[in-house]
Amino acid sequence: MELVFIYIVGLANDFIRNQGFNFSSNYNFYVSFCNERYELRQKECRNILPKNFFDSSSCITNITAIVGENGSGKTTLLNKLAKDNLGVRKIKCEPEYEIYYEEKYKKDMYIAVYIENGELICYRNIDRFANFTGVKDIYLFKGSEKLTEMVRNNTGFRNISRICLTNGMYPAWDGIATDKSIDKIHLNMNSLNVLKNMFYEKKCKKIKSARFLQYQDIIKECRKTQDFQQVLDVIYLQYMKEKENGILTQNINGNLTVRFLLYTKYFYDKFKGIENSGEQGKYLKECYDKVKELMSNFDSQLLKQDVFCSLYMDLLFELHTYAQVVETDEGKNIRNKQALLKYLKEFIDILSERKDENAEFFNEALNEIQEYEQCLSLCRMHPNSLPVSDSAYVAYKEIEYESSSYYGILNLVRKSAFERKYSFVLKYIDIGGLKLASGERALLNFFSWLYIVPYFICIDTSLETSLCDNILLLIDEIDLYCHPLWQQKLIYYLIEEARALFSGKNVQIVFTTHSPIVLSDMPQNNVIYLTRKNGRCVIDHTMQDTKTFGANIYKLFNDAFFLGERGQTGEFSKNKIRTIIDAVKPCQEQNGDVIYPELTERESEGLKAEISLIGEPIIRDKLYEMLYKCRYRKLDTREMKIRIYEEKIKRLKRGED
Repeated sequence: MELVFIYIVGLANDFIRNQGFNFSSNYNFYVSFCNERYELRQKECRNILPKNFFDSSSCITNITAIVGENGSGKTTLLNKLAKDNLGVRKIKCEPEYEIYYEEKYKKDMYIAVYIENGELICYRNIDRFANFTGVKDIYLFKGSEKLTEMVRNNTGFRNISRICLTNGMYPAWDGIATDKSIDKIHLNMNSLNVLKNMFYEKKCKKIKSARFLQYQDIIKECRKTQDFQQVLDVIYLQYMKEKENGILTQNINGNLTVRFLLYTKYFYDKFKGIENSGEQGKYLKECYDKVKELMSNFDSQLLKQDVFCSLYMDLLFELHTYAQVVETDEGKNIRNKQALLKYLKEFIDILSERKDENAEFFNEALNEIQEYEQCLSLCRMHPNSLPVSDSAYVAYKEIEYESSSYYGILNLVRKSAFERKYSFVLKYIDIGGLKLASGERALLNFFSWLYIVPYFICIDTSLETSLCDNILLLIDEIDLYCHPLWQQKLIYYLIEEARALFSGKNVQIVFTTHSPIVLSDMPQNNVIYLTRKNGRCVIDHTMQDTKTFGANIYKLFNDAFFLGERGQTGEFSKNKIRTIIDAVKPCQEQNGDVIYPELTERESEGLKAEISLIGEPIIRDKLYEMLYKCRYRKLDTREMKIRIYEEKIKRLKRGED
């Protein structure tokens, strides 16, 4: 299913009003308002794209770029597409609400044309309407049998997952909407915190123990968005290693570091120390004191030698928050790691003997720790010279890039995230070592967020299926933070990634960009040009004949990005060049003589230094010539030319030209 055309009568902010947008090269719809009704019509379409132009596998059905000046409405239009377009009219309501619903309806009137199973279908919530296209028409309003059937069967435009992506700091969208399958998911730095909470909510098992549940809630609260992103990074690195070529393959190739947070860290983050927990942490304080007593003889220096001691101590604390009353023979004498392991196994065995329903959960947690320990057994340990009791103390394992441990940890993190129902290790793991430039960080965010979407069912427990059959992928400022070399590859790799991740789905991509390089990958009729006129967003029809696909990026800079006569240089340099021109340009006297201004030696040298900075040789040479004419203004024409050539020879010898 693919969105072909949408006509927006008006939005709540009134920034877009009575505008129609075509998203396909193969159709050209428009709407006119005549005889007190909206009339849908269709024009003949030029430059029709060949079938499967973007993707031979038919997974990527279409890609559309939206360009325009800042403030022209690119993000506003994308935000409209991110909604479910189900602004149906409420026919029956209490009289006092009629005006409210009528105003709300008028602000969300629209017409949308989709391709569905090879058939064009027009969905609308406008009652005053005439269709002159032959396209199948479906009128949406409350109580409609057709609407009720679509919602019940999840067909029509309801069968679309809208995925919105941006690396921008101020996204227009936020939130996640799911109903058995993903309806809308907005992936950005703000919404990632929501996903983080959902992820750790699922990885923490709910056990009928007030102390245990309270502690699990503290873990979820104290885990930061950055911790969740670390997990996503590693999962995507694991995916990248399976690919022979990727946009980031050659850039992310450093060692990783792994450590495990001790349970006391969460108490510090929550209460600034368990001692300050007051009534809120009363029962957890009892568990804390019990474990502290058990570990009173433990050799703390072992924490500097083995990061897994922390993880086993975390398991000890969780066991005691669940079942404080259990005792073992080793309980009074936990001096080292071996004694700690023995105690944990005996504790879990006691729960098993009691046929405790959660014994298997704790046994799985112990097995998971030991899997990670075996994987990292050969990795170098980096201790810290600070005392273990110091809050700044950090010790970690360094995992060498492309070692067996490196690939092992990637696989284990992915297994813990996607295959294990619960994960003890992911609640405590801290993964570092990735040293990324801002552009690398932005791209890794982008692709790691996209990669998690098909596995969203591993994050949201309410989902029956993760994605609908059709995906509308909306990307705001796709080129943000990207070096031009990456901009050249961006669309190619986006198609490759989307095809691999969403195999078997129909994927339509709409993105905004400020990059002429990215735009050069878009066919002419797959570009929507926006501009701002009289305070509103409108389509710039004068740009529709601009050739974009494989076009010269310098021409695209001028044409597609509305630079026009303003050129391609920055405003500061442009004003500086104008100042130089004003200083050296000649004036014409009444008798027709051309007179160049008289400059002091200091003024002349200052202008010469500024002219030498200009990168465009034609402009630079012309300004040099004008400057020398000012300097040698009193010489005759022949002598002046000689001096100008001599100055040019001097510059050439000095390598200045």
